[in-house]
Amino acid sequence: MPFFEEFEADALSEETLRRPIWGAFVLLRDQLERLVALNVAWAVQLVPALVALAWPALPLGLRLLLVAYSALALLPATAVLFSGVARLNRQEPLDLAMLRDDLGRLLLPCLRTLAPLPGLCGLLCLLIIVVAPLQFLLLDILFRLLLLILLFSAAYWGPLFVAEPEQGAWSLLWRALRLAWRYPLPTAGSLLLALAVMLVGYLSIAGFFLIAPVLAALLLWRRGLVLLARRGRGELRVDLP
Repeated sequence: MPFFEEFEADALSEETLRRPIWGAFVLLRDQLERLVALNVAWAVQLVPALVALAWPALPLGLRLLLVAYSALALLPATAVLFSGVARLNRQEPLDLAMLRDDLGRLLLPCLRTLAPLPGLCGLLCLLIIVVAPLQFLLLDILFRLLLLILLFSAAYWGPLFVAEPEQGAWSLLWRALRLAWRYPLPTAGSLLLALAVMLVGYLSIAGFFLIAPVLAALLLWRRGLVLLARRGRGELRVDLP
């Protein structure tokens, strides 16, 4: 593909692979087809919710079930997405058997560890909706600030979870908050880039279902590796079977 030709000369150089942005594109190029398949498998979990939103004539109970399925399925699907990115970063090939094993290994931990974090964000959104009309200014500001901090730390939820799936939700959140606090500018840059990738994918529709989420995950994973290396801990090690 022409987009990747400029990286051809130094695609496998150590320097390139250590750079979080261009290194991500090099890794993406090397296993593009498998990552597209991984992205499609993730995006398919959104289809039931999209059907519920697109056809309001469907019975309310059925629409709620479709939305609930997508909300629950996206958690393990996102965990497998980051697991696939981790394997790619370790120069491991991706295949269906590996991803199926990852799903079985991460299914329960992601419901236990990852689910409370977006749930907490949802709770804060609900509190903001309730408090805003009551004109409790201090509470409104506090809830919005907490939500902003949580979303800012979300850049590291996926990488830190895949690195240690058995940790608790609060342990994961604390580690993510520490990284975001210590490196605010790189974190903001990574989030903006990931959001830009998702926005471009959303506007093109096909790009969202084919590559945008997995590319965003790859960029966030690479940034997490670099920041942990800066802290003197070396690379974020992932013990995959």
